[in-house]
Amino acid sequence: MEVLRKRINTLKKQILSGKSISSFLAASLFFYFIISVLSAKEITAPTIYFYNPEANINNFALLKKETDSYLSKFGDYSFQPFNDKNIFEDSVSGNKEALFILSSWHYNTLREKYPVKPVLIGVSKGKSTHKKVLSVKKNIKNITSLKGKKIASAGNREYTRNILMQIMGINSGEIADSLKIMPVPKDIDALMAVGFGMAAAALTTEESLGKLRKMNPKHYQRLGQLGRSRELLLSVVAVPRHLNTDDHPLIRILSKMGTESKNKNMLRMIGLDGWRTLTQKELDILGQ
Repeated sequence: MEVLRKRINTLKKQILSGKSISSFLAASLFFYFIISVLSAKEITAPTIYFYNPEANINNFALLKKETDSYLSKFGDYSFQPFNDKNIFEDSVSGNKEALFILSSWHYNTLREKYPVKPVLIGVSKGKSTHKKVLSVKKNIKNITSLKGKKIASAGNREYTRNILMQIMGINSGEIADSLKIMPVPKDIDALMAVGFGMAAAALTTEESLGKLRKMNPKHYQRLGQLGRSRELLLSVVAVPRHLNTDDHPLIRILSKMGTESKNKNMLRMIGLDGWRTLTQKELDILGQ
C-alpha cells in the first residue's frame, strides 16, 4: 500500500513538471486506476462504526488506535468513532455491511428510521442494564428548585434531557429545558463538579455514585439524590436487518473481546466489560 502511494506521488510530480501529453495521459490513467483501487479498498473494508450520546469521549484517537490494533489481529477490519449523531446516522443509512455500536436509547430511535437489528449487548459487572441517578447539592430539596440551574452530565443534551424527563416525570419538560447542561468526560467528573459547586446537579449511573462513596466519602456525603431512572439497557451492536449474521466474523470477534485482559482497553473506554448475545427479554425491550 505504501509503495502504491509513493508511486502516485511520483506521478503527480511528473505531471506538474510538464511531461509530454502522452505521459500525462498514461500517468493520469494510472493515477485514476490506483485511486479507484484504494477507494474501493477503503469502502469495502469491514468497519465498525461507533457513536454514544451517553459519553463525552475526549480521546477518539486513542479509542480508534486501541480498537484498530485489536481488530488487526483478525483481518482487514477497521473502527470508526463519531461524535456527531447525524454523520453517524448517514453511515448507517448508506452502509449494507458494517456493524454499529450505539447506546440502546439511540437504537430505539434509530430503528424507526433505518432497518437495523441488534446482535450483541454490552455487559458491565455481569449486568446488561444500569440505572441513572440525579444527584444534587443537599440544599436542593425538590425538582422545582433545579429550574435554571447547571447540571453536569457525560451525555449529550438530547440524551440528558430524555433521562431527566424519565426521572422527573413527563410534566417536567419546562424544568428540563431550563437546565444548563455542563458536558464532562466521565460520570465521576459530574459528581465532583457538584461537590465543588461547579454544578447544582449531576446525572450519572448508580455504579459511579457507588465508586464515589468508596473513593471520597466526604464528597459523597455532600450530595443528595432526587430520583432514579428505570433499568436501562447498556450499549448494543447492531447490523443492517438484511445482513446474514450466522457465524459473522466481526460479531464473533466482538463477542470474544472481553475474554482477555490485554484486549479490554477499548471496552473500558466505553464503560463495558464485554459483549454477549441478547436474551429474548432484551430483544423485547428493543422492539424485536
